[in-house]
Amino acid sequence: MRHFHRFASFAVLGSSLLASLPAQPRVIPVKVITRSGSPGYNDCWGYTTPDKRDFALLGDSEGIMLVEATDENNITQKGWWTASRNDWRDFTNYKQYLYSVSEGHRGIRVIDMSNPDRPVDRGYVARSSVTHAHNISVDPDSGKLYLSGTNQGVAIFDAKANPLNPRFVGTWRTEYVHDICARRGKAYFAAGSSGYVRILDATKSPTLSLLGSGLTPGNYTHNCWVSEDDKVLCVTDEIGGGPPHMTIWDISNPRTPVKKGDYIVGTHTVHNVFTIGRTAYMSHYLDGFHVADLADLSKPLRIGHYDTSGQLGLYNGCWGVYPFSDNGLVYASDMQRGLFVFKIITGHMNRYGKGTTGSNGKIPFARFDGSSPRVNATKLTFDVEGLLPNARFVFAYSNAKGNARVLGVDVNIDLSNFWMIHLQADASGTAVIPAPIPNNPQLDRATVYFQIFGEDKGKPLGFSASRGMWAGIGK
Repeated sequence: MRHFHRFASFAVLGSSLLASLPAQPRVIPVKVITRSGSPGYNDCWGYTTPDKRDFALLGDSEGIMLVEATDENNITQKGWWTASRNDWRDFTNYKQYLYSVSEGHRGIRVIDMSNPDRPVDRGYVARSSVTHAHNISVDPDSGKLYLSGTNQGVAIFDAKANPLNPRFVGTWRTEYVHDICARRGKAYFAAGSSGYVRILDATKSPTLSLLGSGLTPGNYTHNCWVSEDDKVLCVTDEIGGGPPHMTIWDISNPRTPVKKGDYIVGTHTVHNVFTIGRTAYMSHYLDGFHVADLADLSKPLRIGHYDTSGQLGLYNGCWGVYPFSDNGLVYASDMQRGLFVFKIITGHMNRYGKGTTGSNGKIPFARFDGSSPRVNATKLTFDVEGLLPNARFVFAYSNAKGNARVLGVDVNIDLSNFWMIHLQADASGTAVIPAPIPNNPQLDRATVYFQIFGEDKGKPLGFSASRGMWAGIGK
Protein backbone atom coordinates (compact mmCIF):
# COMPACT_ATOMS: atom_id res chain seq x y z
CA MET A 1 0.00 0.00 0.00
CA ARG A 2 1.52 3.33 -1.06
CA HIS A 3 0.52 6.79 0.08
CA PHE A 4 0.61 9.98 -1.97
CA HIS A 5 -0.60 13.42 -0.97
CA ARG A 6 -0.79 15.01 -4.40
CA PHE A 7 -2.50 13.35 -7.35
CA ALA A 8 0.23 13.42 -9.98
CA SER A 9 1.04 9.76 -9.85
CA PHE A 10 -0.42 8.29 -13.01
CA ALA A 11 3.22 8.11 -14.12
CA VAL A 12 3.85 5.60 -11.33
CA LEU A 13 1.19 3.37 -12.84
CA GLY A 14 2.67 3.68 -16.29
CA SER A 15 5.15 0.80 -16.22
CA SER A 16 2.59 -1.74 -15.05
CA LEU A 17 -0.09 -0.56 -17.45
CA LEU A 18 1.84 -0.24 -20.68
CA ALA A 19 2.22 -3.97 -21.15
CA SER A 20 -1.53 -4.40 -21.60
CA LEU A 21 -2.87 -1.36 -23.43
CA PRO A 22 -6.39 -2.06 -24.72
CA ALA A 23 -6.55 -2.51 -28.47
CA GLN A 24 -10.20 -1.46 -28.75
CA PRO A 25 -11.32 1.76 -30.41
CA ARG A 26 -12.36 4.60 -28.11
CA VAL A 27 -16.11 4.03 -28.61
CA ILE A 28 -17.42 0.47 -28.77
CA PRO A 29 -21.04 -0.49 -29.52
CA VAL A 30 -22.03 -2.99 -26.83
CA LYS A 31 -25.44 -3.73 -28.32
CA VAL A 32 -28.02 -2.40 -30.78
CA ILE A 33 -31.70 -2.76 -29.87
CA THR A 34 -34.38 -2.67 -32.58
CA ARG A 35 -38.06 -3.54 -32.92
CA SER A 36 -39.16 -5.76 -35.76
CA GLY A 37 -41.21 -3.82 -38.29
CA SER A 38 -40.55 -0.42 -36.73
CA PRO A 39 -41.10 2.47 -39.16
CA GLY A 40 -38.39 4.51 -37.40
CA TYR A 41 -36.99 5.83 -34.14
CA ASN A 42 -36.50 9.22 -32.52
CA ASP A 43 -35.19 10.31 -29.12
CA CYS A 44 -33.74 8.35 -26.19
CA TRP A 45 -33.36 8.90 -22.46
CA GLY A 46 -32.17 6.99 -19.40
CA TYR A 47 -33.06 6.28 -15.79
CA THR A 48 -31.01 4.89 -12.89
CA THR A 49 -32.90 3.37 -9.96
CA PRO A 50 -31.87 4.13 -6.35
CA ASP A 51 -30.20 0.71 -6.19
CA LYS A 52 -28.22 1.51 -9.38
CA ARG A 53 -30.07 -0.43 -12.04
CA ASP A 54 -29.81 1.32 -15.41
CA PHE A 55 -32.58 1.64 -17.99
CA ALA A 56 -32.80 3.23 -21.45
CA LEU A 57 -35.92 4.64 -23.04
CA LEU A 58 -36.20 4.64 -26.85
CA GLY A 59 -38.78 6.57 -28.82
CA ASP A 60 -40.33 4.67 -31.72
CA SER A 61 -42.69 6.18 -34.29
CA GLU A 62 -45.37 3.88 -32.89
CA GLY A 63 -44.55 3.79 -29.19
CA ILE A 64 -42.00 3.66 -26.37
CA MET A 65 -39.47 0.91 -25.67
CA LEU A 66 -37.85 0.32 -22.26
CA VAL A 67 -34.48 -1.46 -22.15
CA GLU A 68 -32.48 -2.58 -19.11
CA ALA A 69 -28.72 -1.97 -19.42
CA THR A 70 -27.59 -2.67 -15.84
CA ASP A 71 -25.45 -5.58 -17.04
CA GLU A 72 -23.60 -4.78 -20.27
CA ASN A 73 -23.57 -8.51 -21.04
CA ASN A 74 -27.34 -8.85 -20.72
CA ILE A 75 -29.01 -5.80 -22.28
CA THR A 76 -32.65 -6.68 -22.88
CA GLN A 77 -35.99 -5.11 -23.71
CA LYS A 78 -38.14 -4.78 -20.56
CA GLY A 79 -41.24 -3.01 -21.81
CA TRP A 80 -43.18 -1.67 -24.78
CA TRP A 81 -46.07 0.81 -24.83
CA THR A 82 -47.89 1.74 -28.00
CA ALA A 83 -48.62 5.41 -28.72
CA SER A 84 -50.15 7.59 -31.40
CA ARG A 85 -47.96 7.32 -34.47
CA ASN A 86 -45.60 10.28 -34.73
CA ASP A 87 -41.98 10.84 -35.70
CA TRP A 88 -41.33 13.17 -32.72
CA ARG A 89 -41.22 11.86 -29.17
CA ASP A 90 -39.26 13.18 -26.19
CA PHE A 91 -38.57 12.09 -22.60
CA THR A 92 -37.36 13.12 -19.19
CA ASN A 93 -37.72 11.78 -15.67
CA TYR A 94 -38.39 13.15 -12.21
CA LYS A 95 -37.39 10.74 -9.46
CA GLN A 96 -38.82 7.33 -10.46
CA TYR A 97 -41.34 8.72 -12.93
CA LEU A 98 -40.69 8.77 -16.67
CA TYR A 99 -42.46 11.44 -18.73
CA SER A 100 -43.09 11.30 -22.46
CA VAL A 101 -44.51 13.93 -24.82
CA SER A 102 -45.13 13.99 -28.56
CA GLU A 103 -46.43 16.20 -31.31
CA GLY A 104 -48.90 13.38 -31.98
CA HIS A 105 -50.89 13.26 -28.73
CA ARG A 106 -52.33 15.44 -25.99
CA GLY A 107 -50.80 15.77 -22.53
CA ILE A 108 -47.92 14.04 -20.73
CA ARG A 109 -47.61 10.27 -20.54
CA VAL A 110 -46.42 8.98 -17.15
CA ILE A 111 -44.63 5.67 -16.60
CA ASP A 112 -44.10 4.66 -12.98
CA MET A 113 -40.76 2.91 -12.35
CA SER A 114 -41.27 2.39 -8.60
CA ASN A 115 -40.97 -1.34 -9.29
CA PRO A 116 -38.55 -1.52 -12.23
CA ASP A 117 -39.38 -5.18 -12.79
CA ARG A 118 -43.01 -4.22 -13.33
CA PRO A 119 -43.20 -0.68 -14.71
CA VAL A 120 -46.71 0.76 -14.75
CA ASP A 121 -48.11 2.95 -17.51
CA ARG A 122 -50.13 5.57 -15.61
CA GLY A 123 -51.60 7.01 -18.79
CA TYR A 124 -51.85 10.65 -19.81
CA VAL A 125 -52.14 13.74 -17.63
CA ALA A 126 -52.58 17.44 -18.55
CA ARG A 127 -54.62 16.51 -21.63
CA SER A 128 -56.80 19.58 -21.20
CA SER A 129 -53.78 21.91 -21.00
CA VAL A 130 -51.45 20.63 -23.72
CA THR A 131 -52.60 19.46 -27.16
CA HIS A 132 -49.05 18.57 -28.23
CA ALA A 133 -45.44 19.19 -27.21
CA HIS A 134 -42.09 18.91 -28.95
CA ASN A 135 -39.86 18.52 -25.89
CA ILE A 136 -39.96 18.09 -22.12
CA SER A 137 -37.36 18.93 -19.48
CA VAL A 138 -37.28 19.05 -15.68
CA ASP A 139 -35.31 20.85 -13.00
CA PRO A 140 -34.58 17.94 -10.61
CA ASP A 141 -34.19 20.32 -7.66
CA SER A 142 -37.49 22.19 -7.97
CA GLY A 143 -39.59 19.52 -9.69
CA LYS A 144 -40.69 22.05 -12.33
CA LEU A 145 -41.49 20.49 -15.72
CA TYR A 146 -41.02 22.61 -18.85
CA LEU A 147 -42.79 21.61 -22.07
CA SER A 148 -41.63 23.40 -25.22
CA GLY A 149 -43.16 23.61 -28.67
CA THR A 150 -46.70 23.37 -27.29
CA ASN A 151 -49.98 25.07 -28.15
CA GLN A 152 -49.31 27.39 -25.20
CA GLY A 153 -45.69 28.28 -25.83
CA VAL A 154 -43.66 26.95 -22.91
CA ALA A 155 -46.08 25.16 -20.57
CA ILE A 156 -44.85 24.84 -16.98
CA PHE A 157 -45.95 22.16 -14.49
CA ASP A 158 -45.06 21.42 -10.87
CA ALA A 159 -44.34 17.72 -10.29
CA LYS A 160 -42.97 18.00 -6.75
CA ALA A 161 -46.18 17.49 -4.79
CA ASN A 162 -47.69 14.86 -7.07
CA PRO A 163 -45.36 13.43 -9.72
CA LEU A 164 -48.14 11.17 -11.02
CA ASN A 165 -50.25 14.20 -11.91
CA PRO A 166 -48.09 17.34 -12.24
CA ARG A 167 -50.01 20.56 -11.63
CA PHE A 168 -50.20 23.12 -14.45
CA VAL A 169 -48.80 26.41 -13.09
CA GLY A 170 -48.23 28.77 -16.01
CA THR A 171 -46.80 29.58 -19.43
CA TRP A 172 -44.05 31.59 -21.13
CA ARG A 173 -45.14 32.89 -24.53
CA THR A 174 -42.54 35.51 -25.44
CA GLU A 175 -41.22 33.49 -28.41
CA TYR A 176 -41.13 29.96 -29.76
CA VAL A 177 -38.85 27.66 -27.76
CA HIS A 178 -37.65 24.41 -29.29
CA ASP A 179 -35.87 22.76 -26.35
CA ILE A 180 -35.02 23.54 -22.72
CA CYS A 181 -32.40 22.65 -20.14
CA ALA A 182 -33.54 23.42 -16.57
CA ARG A 183 -31.03 23.13 -13.74
CA ARG A 184 -30.45 24.64 -10.29
CA GLY A 185 -32.98 27.46 -10.56
CA LYS A 186 -32.17 28.55 -14.12
CA ALA A 187 -33.83 27.69 -17.41
CA TYR A 188 -31.90 27.70 -20.69
CA PHE A 189 -34.15 28.13 -23.73
CA ALA A 190 -33.08 27.10 -27.23
CA ALA A 191 -35.33 29.46 -29.16
CA GLY A 192 -35.32 27.80 -32.58
CA SER A 193 -35.45 30.05 -35.61
CA SER A 194 -34.88 33.26 -33.65
CA GLY A 195 -31.29 32.04 -33.38
CA TYR A 196 -31.03 32.87 -29.68
CA VAL A 197 -30.28 30.88 -26.60
CA ARG A 198 -31.90 32.54 -23.56
CA ILE A 199 -30.82 32.26 -19.93
CA LEU A 200 -33.66 32.83 -17.47
CA ASP A 201 -33.92 33.05 -13.71
CA ALA A 202 -36.44 30.35 -12.74
CA THR A 203 -36.20 30.59 -8.96
CA LYS A 204 -39.74 32.01 -8.91
CA SER A 205 -41.04 29.76 -11.69
CA PRO A 206 -43.54 29.94 -13.35
CA THR A 207 -42.47 33.61 -13.37
CA LEU A 208 -39.28 33.68 -15.47
CA SER A 209 -36.90 36.65 -15.69
CA LEU A 210 -34.49 37.03 -18.60
CA LEU A 211 -30.85 37.21 -17.50
CA GLY A 212 -28.97 37.05 -20.80
CA SER A 213 -28.97 35.89 -24.43
CA GLY A 214 -26.58 34.63 -27.08
CA LEU A 215 -27.05 34.56 -30.85
CA THR A 216 -25.90 31.34 -32.52
CA PRO A 217 -24.10 31.37 -35.90
CA GLY A 218 -26.65 29.41 -37.92
CA ASN A 219 -29.78 31.01 -36.50
CA TYR A 220 -31.53 27.78 -35.56
CA THR A 221 -30.88 27.17 -31.89
CA HIS A 222 -31.93 23.55 -31.46
CA ASN A 223 -30.89 22.43 -27.97
CA CYS A 224 -28.54 23.35 -25.13
CA TRP A 225 -27.03 21.91 -21.96
CA VAL A 226 -25.27 23.51 -19.00
CA SER A 227 -22.25 22.24 -17.05
CA GLU A 228 -22.68 21.17 -13.43
CA ASP A 229 -20.84 24.28 -12.21
CA ASP A 230 -23.17 26.55 -14.27
CA LYS A 231 -20.21 28.15 -16.07
CA VAL A 232 -20.35 26.57 -19.54
CA LEU A 233 -23.29 26.25 -21.92
CA CYS A 234 -23.12 24.09 -25.06
CA VAL A 235 -25.61 24.88 -27.83
CA THR A 236 -26.43 22.98 -31.02
CA ASP A 237 -27.27 24.95 -34.12
CA GLU A 238 -29.32 22.70 -36.43
CA ILE A 239 -28.31 24.20 -39.76
CA GLY A 240 -29.72 22.52 -42.84
CA GLY A 241 -27.03 22.60 -45.54
CA GLY A 242 -24.64 24.83 -43.57
CA PRO A 243 -21.50 24.17 -41.53
CA PRO A 244 -22.65 21.99 -38.60
CA HIS A 245 -22.19 24.02 -35.43
CA MET A 246 -22.03 23.19 -31.76
CA THR A 247 -21.05 26.37 -29.94
CA ILE A 248 -19.47 26.66 -26.48
CA TRP A 249 -20.33 29.64 -24.27
CA ASP A 250 -18.76 31.02 -21.13
CA ILE A 251 -21.72 31.89 -18.91
CA SER A 252 -19.80 32.62 -15.70
CA ASN A 253 -21.76 35.87 -15.86
CA PRO A 254 -25.16 34.72 -17.21
CA ARG A 255 -26.07 38.31 -18.09
CA THR A 256 -23.28 38.51 -20.66
CA PRO A 257 -22.74 35.09 -22.32
CA VAL A 258 -19.52 34.98 -24.35
CA LYS A 259 -19.13 32.55 -27.24
CA LYS A 260 -15.73 30.91 -26.82
CA GLY A 261 -15.56 28.13 -29.38
CA ASP A 262 -17.12 26.18 -32.25
CA TYR A 263 -17.22 22.42 -32.73
CA ILE A 264 -17.42 21.84 -36.49
CA VAL A 265 -16.68 18.41 -37.95
CA GLY A 266 -17.79 16.70 -41.12
CA THR A 267 -20.63 18.07 -43.19
CA HIS A 268 -23.72 16.69 -41.46
CA THR A 269 -26.04 18.59 -39.15
CA VAL A 270 -25.58 18.39 -35.39
CA HIS A 271 -28.74 17.67 -33.36
CA ASN A 272 -28.39 17.38 -29.55
CA VAL A 273 -25.63 17.91 -26.99
CA PHE A 274 -25.25 16.97 -23.30
CA THR A 275 -22.28 17.49 -21.02
CA ILE A 276 -20.60 15.87 -18.03
CA GLY A 277 -17.93 18.11 -16.54
CA ARG A 278 -15.98 19.44 -19.51
CA THR A 279 -16.87 16.60 -21.87
CA ALA A 280 -19.60 16.98 -24.50
CA TYR A 281 -21.65 14.13 -25.98
CA MET A 282 -23.41 14.82 -29.28
CA SER A 283 -25.85 13.16 -31.65
CA HIS A 284 -24.75 14.36 -35.06
CA TYR A 285 -27.28 12.89 -37.52
CA LEU A 286 -25.43 11.20 -40.41
CA ASP A 287 -22.08 11.89 -38.78
CA GLY A 288 -23.05 9.67 -35.85
CA PHE A 289 -22.19 9.96 -32.18
CA HIS A 290 -19.41 12.31 -30.99
CA VAL A 291 -17.48 12.89 -27.75
CA ALA A 292 -15.50 16.12 -27.36
CA ASP A 293 -13.10 17.43 -24.69
CA LEU A 294 -13.85 21.04 -23.67
CA ALA A 295 -10.80 21.69 -21.46
CA ASP A 296 -10.01 24.59 -23.79
CA LEU A 297 -13.40 26.16 -24.56
CA SER A 298 -11.99 27.86 -27.65
CA LYS A 299 -10.60 24.62 -29.09
CA PRO A 300 -12.94 21.67 -28.48
CA LEU A 301 -11.21 18.40 -29.32
CA ARG A 302 -12.94 15.28 -30.63
CA ILE A 303 -11.89 12.31 -28.49
CA GLY A 304 -14.46 9.73 -29.60
CA HIS A 305 -16.74 9.01 -32.55
CA TYR A 306 -18.95 6.26 -33.93
CA ASP A 307 -20.98 6.41 -37.13
CA THR A 308 -24.35 4.80 -36.33
CA SER A 309 -25.79 5.26 -39.83
CA GLY A 310 -25.23 4.10 -43.38
CA GLN A 311 -28.01 6.33 -44.68
CA LEU A 312 -28.09 9.30 -47.06
CA GLY A 313 -30.10 12.51 -46.74
CA LEU A 314 -29.97 15.58 -44.52
CA TYR A 315 -31.99 14.42 -41.50
CA ASN A 316 -31.21 10.76 -40.92
CA GLY A 317 -28.93 8.92 -38.52
CA CYS A 318 -28.17 9.71 -34.89
CA TRP A 319 -31.04 11.63 -33.23
CA GLY A 320 -30.49 11.46 -29.47
CA VAL A 321 -27.83 10.70 -26.88
CA TYR A 322 -27.90 10.05 -23.11
CA PRO A 323 -24.53 9.90 -21.24
CA PHE A 324 -25.75 9.98 -17.60
CA SER A 325 -26.28 6.29 -16.76
CA ASP A 326 -24.71 5.31 -13.45
CA ASN A 327 -22.67 2.46 -14.91
CA GLY A 328 -21.21 4.76 -17.56
CA LEU A 329 -22.79 3.16 -20.62
CA VAL A 330 -23.96 5.77 -23.14
CA TYR A 331 -27.19 5.44 -25.11
CA ALA A 332 -27.71 6.86 -28.60
CA SER A 333 -30.72 6.58 -30.89
CA ASP A 334 -30.44 6.22 -34.64
CA MET A 335 -33.53 7.06 -36.66
CA GLN A 336 -33.21 4.01 -38.89
CA ARG A 337 -31.26 1.52 -36.76
CA GLY A 338 -32.59 1.87 -33.21
CA LEU A 339 -30.87 2.11 -29.82
CA PHE A 340 -27.07 1.89 -29.63
CA VAL A 341 -25.51 1.16 -26.24
CA PHE A 342 -21.88 2.30 -26.15
CA LYS A 343 -18.90 1.75 -23.90
CA ILE A 344 -16.51 4.73 -23.97
CA ILE A 345 -12.90 3.59 -23.61
CA THR A 346 -11.30 7.00 -23.13
CA GLY A 347 -12.66 10.29 -21.81
CA HIS A 348 -15.55 8.91 -19.75
CA MET A 349 -16.10 7.39 -16.29
CA ASN A 350 -17.35 3.79 -16.29
CA ARG A 351 -18.66 2.14 -13.10
CA TYR A 352 -18.97 -1.46 -11.95
CA GLY A 353 -19.54 -3.52 -8.81
CA LYS A 354 -21.48 -2.40 -5.75
CA GLY A 355 -21.09 0.64 -3.57
CA THR A 356 -21.68 0.84 0.18
CA THR A 357 -24.36 3.31 1.28
CA GLY A 358 -23.39 5.75 4.03
CA SER A 359 -25.44 6.73 7.07
CA ASN A 360 -26.62 9.74 5.01
CA GLY A 361 -28.33 7.33 2.59
CA LYS A 362 -25.85 8.16 -0.20
CA ILE A 363 -23.22 6.15 -2.05
CA PRO A 364 -20.05 8.22 -2.65
CA PHE A 365 -19.80 9.26 -6.28
CA ALA A 366 -17.12 10.85 -8.48
CA ARG A 367 -17.01 12.30 -11.98
CA PHE A 368 -14.45 14.03 -14.17
CA ASP A 369 -14.40 17.80 -14.55
CA GLY A 370 -12.08 20.38 -16.11
CA SER A 371 -10.97 18.00 -18.84
CA SER A 372 -11.32 14.43 -19.96
CA PRO A 373 -8.51 12.17 -18.69
CA ARG A 374 -5.91 12.80 -21.39
CA VAL A 375 -2.14 12.89 -21.47
CA ASN A 376 -0.99 16.22 -19.99
CA ALA A 377 -4.54 17.07 -18.86
CA THR A 378 -3.50 19.73 -16.37
CA LYS A 379 -7.11 20.86 -15.81
CA LEU A 380 -8.47 17.42 -14.93
CA THR A 381 -10.21 17.13 -11.55
CA PHE A 382 -12.34 14.55 -9.79
CA ASP A 383 -15.52 16.00 -8.28
CA VAL A 384 -16.53 13.82 -5.34
CA GLU A 385 -19.91 13.91 -3.58
CA GLY A 386 -22.07 11.83 -1.26
CA LEU A 387 -19.67 11.79 1.72
CA LEU A 388 -20.54 12.92 5.23
CA PRO A 389 -19.79 16.57 6.10
CA ASN A 390 -16.05 17.05 6.71
CA ALA A 391 -15.46 13.30 6.49
CA ARG A 392 -12.00 11.99 5.86
CA PHE A 393 -11.79 9.69 2.86
CA VAL A 394 -9.37 7.66 0.79
CA PHE A 395 -9.14 7.93 -2.98
CA ALA A 396 -7.58 4.63 -4.15
CA TYR A 397 -6.48 3.66 -7.64
CA SER A 398 -5.01 0.58 -9.26
CA ASN A 399 -4.16 -1.06 -12.56
CA ALA A 400 -6.80 -3.81 -12.24
CA LYS A 401 -10.28 -4.62 -10.99
CA GLY A 402 -10.80 -6.49 -7.75
CA ASN A 403 -13.57 -8.27 -5.88
CA ALA A 404 -13.22 -8.43 -2.10
CA ARG A 405 -15.17 -7.64 1.06
CA VAL A 406 -13.14 -5.70 3.61
CA LEU A 407 -14.40 -3.99 6.80
CA GLY A 408 -17.97 -4.24 5.62
CA VAL A 409 -17.46 -2.66 2.20
CA ASP A 410 -17.12 -4.09 -1.30
CA VAL A 411 -13.62 -3.36 -2.60
CA ASN A 412 -13.68 -3.24 -6.39
CA ILE A 413 -10.02 -2.58 -7.16
CA ASP A 414 -7.02 -4.91 -6.99
CA LEU A 415 -5.69 -4.86 -3.42
CA SER A 416 -2.38 -6.45 -4.39
CA ASN A 417 -1.23 -3.41 -6.37
CA PHE A 418 -2.86 -0.11 -5.51
CA TRP A 419 -2.08 3.44 -4.42
CA MET A 420 -4.12 5.86 -2.36
CA ILE A 421 -4.44 9.45 -1.19
CA HIS A 422 -5.89 10.63 2.14
CA LEU A 423 -8.25 13.63 1.79
CA GLN A 424 -11.11 15.37 3.57
CA ALA A 425 -14.55 16.45 2.34
CA ASP A 426 -15.95 19.92 2.95
CA ALA A 427 -19.01 20.80 5.04
CA SER A 428 -21.35 19.67 2.25
CA GLY A 429 -19.68 16.26 1.88
CA THR A 430 -17.99 17.12 -1.42
CA ALA A 431 -14.39 17.47 -2.56
CA VAL A 432 -12.41 18.43 -5.65
CA ILE A 433 -9.23 16.47 -6.35
CA PRO A 434 -6.72 17.89 -8.87
CA ALA A 435 -5.43 15.06 -11.07
CA PRO A 436 -2.91 16.16 -13.71
CA ILE A 437 -1.72 13.33 -15.95
CA PRO A 438 1.97 13.48 -17.01
CA ASN A 439 2.88 14.18 -20.59
CA ASN A 440 3.75 10.58 -21.46
CA PRO A 441 2.27 9.63 -24.87
CA GLN A 442 2.61 5.94 -23.98
CA LEU A 443 -0.19 6.38 -21.44
CA ASP A 444 -2.65 6.79 -24.34
CA ARG A 445 -5.40 4.17 -23.85
CA ALA A 446 -3.98 2.92 -20.58
CA THR A 447 -6.76 1.94 -18.16
CA VAL A 448 -6.91 3.02 -14.50
CA TYR A 449 -9.32 1.79 -11.80
CA PHE A 450 -10.58 3.95 -8.91
CA GLN A 451 -12.61 3.72 -5.71
CA ILE A 452 -13.52 6.07 -2.82
CA PHE A 453 -13.72 4.93 0.81
CA GLY A 454 -15.33 7.41 3.21
CA GLU A 455 -15.13 7.58 6.99
CA ASP A 456 -18.63 7.11 8.40
CA LYS A 457 -19.04 6.64 12.16
CA GLY A 458 -22.76 6.08 11.63
CA LYS A 459 -22.05 2.75 9.93
CA PRO A 460 -21.38 -0.38 12.01
CA LEU A 461 -17.85 -0.81 10.62
CA GLY A 462 -17.18 2.87 10.00
CA PHE A 463 -17.08 3.20 6.20
CA SER A 464 -19.04 3.98 3.05
CA ALA A 465 -17.65 3.29 -0.41
CA SER A 466 -18.26 4.19 -4.02
CA ARG A 467 -18.74 1.68 -6.78
CA GLY A 468 -15.63 0.69 -8.72
CA MET A 469 -14.73 3.10 -11.52
CA TRP A 470 -12.50 2.83 -14.56
CA ALA A 471 -11.41 5.10 -17.35
CA GLY A 472 -9.01 4.98 -20.26
CA ILE A 473 -6.50 7.79 -20.71
CA GLY A 474 -6.59 9.60 -24.05
CA LYS A 475 -3.95 11.54 -25.96
